[in-house]
This record gives sequence, C-alpha cells and structure tokens, in this order.
Amino acid sequence: MIRMVFFAPYPEILPVIRQVFSERPDREEFHYEVVQDFFNNPLENINADVAIARGFTAHSMQKKGIICTELRVTGYDVIAAIDICLKLTPVRKIAIVGAFNMVYGAENAGSIYPDIEITCYPILDETRLDEMIQKAIADGNGAIVGGYTTVMLAKAYQIPTVMIKSGREAVNNAIAEARIAAEISFREKERSNEIANIMNYSFQGIMSTDRQGMITFANSYCHTLLKDVKSSFLRHPIREYFPSVPVEHVISDGRKILSDLQYYHDLPLLVNCVPIEGEYDNAGCVLTFQNAAQIQAEEGQIRKKMHPSGFKAKYHFSQIVHNSPIMDAVILDAVNFSYSDSNILIYGETGTGKELFAQSIHNSSPRRNAPFVAINCAALPENLLESELFGYVEGAFTGAAKGGKTGFFEIAHGGTIFLDEIGDISPKLQSRLLRVLQEKEIIRLGNDTVIPVDVRVISATNKNLREAVARGEFRQDLLYRLNVLELNLPPLRKREEDVALLLQHYIHFEHERTGCRLRTLSRRATEALIRYPWPGNIREMKNFCERICILCQKECADPEDVCRALPDLTVHLPETDAPDLCTLRQPAGPKDSVHVYDESAEIRKALIHFRNNRKKTAEYLGIHPSTLWRKMKKYGITAT
Repeated sequence: MIRMVFFAPYPEILPVIRQVFSERPDREEFHYEVVQDFFNNPLENINADVAIARGFTAHSMQKKGIICTELRVTGYDVIAAIDICLKLTPVRKIAIVGAFNMVYGAENAGSIYPDIEITCYPILDETRLDEMIQKAIADGNGAIVGGYTTVMLAKAYQIPTVMIKSGREAVNNAIAEARIAAEISFREKERSNEIANIMNYSFQGIMSTDRQGMITFANSYCHTLLKDVKSSFLRHPIREYFPSVPVEHVISDGRKILSDLQYYHDLPLLVNCVPIEGEYDNAGCVLTFQNAAQIQAEEGQIRKKMHPSGFKAKYHFSQIVHNSPIMDAVILDAVNFSYSDSNILIYGETGTGKELFAQSIHNSSPRRNAPFVAINCAALPENLLESELFGYVEGAFTGAAKGGKTGFFEIAHGGTIFLDEIGDISPKLQSRLLRVLQEKEIIRLGNDTVIPVDVRVISATNKNLREAVARGEFRQDLLYRLNVLELNLPPLRKREEDVALLLQHYIHFEHERTGCRLRTLSRRATEALIRYPWPGNIREMKNFCERICILCQKECADPEDVCRALPDLTVHLPETDAPDLCTLRQPAGPKDSVHVYDESAEIRKALIHFRNNRKKTAEYLGIHPSTLWRKMKKYGITAT
C-alpha cells in the first residue's frame, strides 16, 4: 500500500483529483489524502511515502528532500488560461507570474498570439510574489495569468486575472509518476537497510565521509571500539578521531591507506582508508578500523581451526633429495617398513634427517590420517618429559594445570609417536615406556585409571644403544621392543654423490625465499665442499647455504666465498687436495696423513672461536644446544 498526499493547488481541483483516483485501475494500491495547499506552506508533519504538489510547494519539497512528484503545468494549460483572459478583456499586454518551475518559458505562447505581448515573471521565493505582481503592473501589463495565490494577490490591485488550471490528464500523470517514485524509494530503503544491517553487524568500525572529510555514516561498532564517544559521529570531521590519517590526500589524490597501525588514545587499531569514486572526482572516503589485539587473538583461533590438532607430518619420501645408491637402499627399506605396524629404531648422526624419515614413514603408512607426535627426549627434564608423555590429572603435582593434561601417547592414539634422542631418557622413564610398549596402555600421573592406546613408536638416536646396554645405561628389554625394525641413516660424508645436488637445492631454496643474488657454486668450490666431512650433516649444510647466500653478493660463489662462510674448510682437507684454495687457509697436518674426523677437537675449536658461547657454537656445528652440552660432558670439555 502506497501512502500518498496530494496538495491541491486550488479548491476547484479537489473533485478532479478524487475522480482520477477513483477511475485508476490500481486505486486499491493507494491510501491517499487530498490537502488544500496554501500560501507559504511550511510543509510540516507530512506522513506519506510520496507527495504531489504544484509550483512553489513542489519546489520547496524538493529542496527539503521530501519525495515529491510535480503536478506539471503544460503549454496547453497556459494557452487555455490566456484564451480565457482575452475573452475577459481586450488588453494587448499580459503578464504570466508564478513559480519558476511553473511558468518559465511560457512567453513562447506569444507566437500563437502575434498581436499580444506576453511577458513571464518567474520567481523561486513565494514571499516575493506580491512584489513581482506590482512590477508586472508597473511594466504596463493589463492582465495577469498565474497560479491560485497569484490570482488572489492580484485582485487587490483591481487588475484582470486568470488562474492556470490543471486537467485530469495532468493529475493522472502526476499520480503515475508518484507511484513510480514511491516504488523506487521503497527499493532504495530496503537496500539501504540491508547495507546498514550488514555494516552494523560487522565486527569492525566503518565510517564514510563527504568531500570535506565530514562523517556521513558510522556503524554501531564504532561506539563499541571507541567507547568514550557517547554522542553521534555524524557531521563531525573524521580527523577529530583519526588525526594521523591523511584523509584529505585520500579524497583529493585517490591515495589508499591499507593496514596502517594507528592509536586512538592507547588503543591500537589497524586502519584502512580508501576513496569513494564519484562521477568526476572522489566523493569522499571510507575508513575501517579494527582492534589490533583482537586481530591477533582471532589469528590464533584461525590457526587452531585450520590445524585442529597441530600434530601433522609434513614430509614425504619424495622430498628426500638424493642421487646416491646408498640412499636409494635406505629409502627402499623405509618404504617397506612403513607398510608394517612394527616399532622402528632409526640410527644416525646429528643432522642426518631422522625426523624427516620418521614423518615420511608415517605419511606412507596406513596411519597417515592420524596424528604424528614428535618429542625430543633430551630437550626436557625427566619430570617434565614424563608428564608430557603420559599426561596428568588435576592436582597431580604443584603447578599442575587445572583440569589436567592429555599426554602425547593419548594424543597420538591411532597414529605415530616419534621419540627423538631416545638414548637419553632416564631408567625410570625407560621402565614406564617399556610397559606402554608391552601393554599398549598408559596411566596418567596422579591417577590409577588405565587408558588403552594404539600407537606406533618410531624412535631415533645417535648413540650406540647396544653399547649403552652393555654399560648398564639402557634396558635391554626396552631396546628389543624399540628395535623391531632398524634403519641406519648414512652421514653426509658417505654420500658424496648427493653433496653437490643438496648444495644446489638449498642455495636455490634460499634464493627463492630471500631473493639473494647467489644462484650457484663454482666447480672448484663444489669439489672442495664434496671433500668436506660435514660433521653436522644436513643441518650444517642448510646453515652453511643460508650463511653463504647472505655473505656472497654475486651469482656464483668461488672458493674464497666458501672459506668465508665455512672458515674451517681447509682444516678438514689435506693440503695436497686443495692448493691455494683460499687466502684463509690454515696449516694442515703432514702431507702423508690421512684425515680422521675428531668430534671432540671440532667442539673445542668451535668453543674457542665463539668465546664459549654455547648457542652460537651449537648453531655453527648444526646441533641442538642440549646436544652440545651432552657432548661436552662426554668428552670432558669445560667452558672457561
């Protein structure tokens, strides 16, 4: 139902309006009211979807933003009024006085009356109507044609007057246009309400401005974020709230500000500000802002939802870079091992890729869709490692988390648990681990409830566990449980065919990751690195490639660049193998000596070089600091 109000411009038109409404086929869709218009109408309390008016009233409504359709005055209406005027009086000068939108251009009717001088007096301000009538009389006009108010005012000057009337066709056209205007308004309101609802339910503050930077819209979330603002944001300059945002440049130059950190008092906000494009230039801007702390919290939630368990194996056998037959044989064994459900013990020096193989075995096994949980047994104290592996109940010990904690064996249920550095666990933990492997069940710390678990155990060590058993440091029965299948990973010094390939692989990776200049190594540099024993194996090689990509500022590194990134290179090479390798060469042993890798000596030299800084020494050697500490203890090395 369309609510419509019709402002009748003169009393005689009232029955015409009602007749037209009654004769329209869509009359049931209107709820209309006809109101008599009057001079200088203030237009208050208009309760309708659309209005119809003529002359000054229509002009005033349009200025106030009221949806209004004009009852238009046609040329025929003007000529009809002039004809009546000429029948009333034999004048030769006629003035047409009234609202600009009603009488402008009506003097063209003079072409029909060549003997009559017709002059138009259009005005915009209804209060000046009397003044304009007096001017028309002063100009010698003998009669006046105009609207209802014009006729009423002109009668006071004893001059013949005729009112311009509107017929049924004009009334019907005005009603039809009013219906279209109302329907367009309905659609715009629905769209506006939809947008407003979207904006107000957004969890970020949204403001829009006009060309002057004055706020024209602010959603409700703006008050949520800027809590101290109680009044409306509208018609306030946006610089009042964001003084550091160059809004004027955004509007005038079309500049975009994206993800800019701003502060509202002490509140950190992430701000975006972009221009609103108009027909000829930018019509304003839109500024959005969010609480930076909330973004960080939401990012954490997103990460948790994207990786609900966080215990996933990333690597596959296809990612193991190699050319050597020895690695082909090891990978073949590992692939065969993956099909069974037996426990695996992986032997290998530090940095040979034990976890890489463990993850690849898991991803090739029937358990690939279940969790893969890895833990370094040497990195945690005994008590903490026990609680991490088996979990605990609330109140099990001082500092226990409220509600208890699920252990890694429970988390890995249905999947694989990887126990790195298994040779370093205490006798107490060896006993508990043996029971888990035998009975396939665990008991949380502080509890007496048995929890069954279905877990495949892959363990790894760089120690000789058989020797540890002989020394009484490792349980023989546990070794038998762990070492159902045994996988021995060769050190990099036994994989000469792979060294050049791996070097190029990691340099290419760093080039793509960081955009460094270095792309390859020279032949002599590669040959020297092939002969280097790589005590830290793959981990040391990765560190070296990252270091040389930072230090070398050219596309191809030569031996001097290699020596700069790997100072001990010449120490590990017989002098006869690399004459004049680089200017950083250090004295080597006798020419007839055969090099034997001495781990103790390497650790001592590295400690001296880095002034007993264990963290830097471990990083240089490509081992974990806790592993370095154990090796220092093993060789009786003390930091001074």
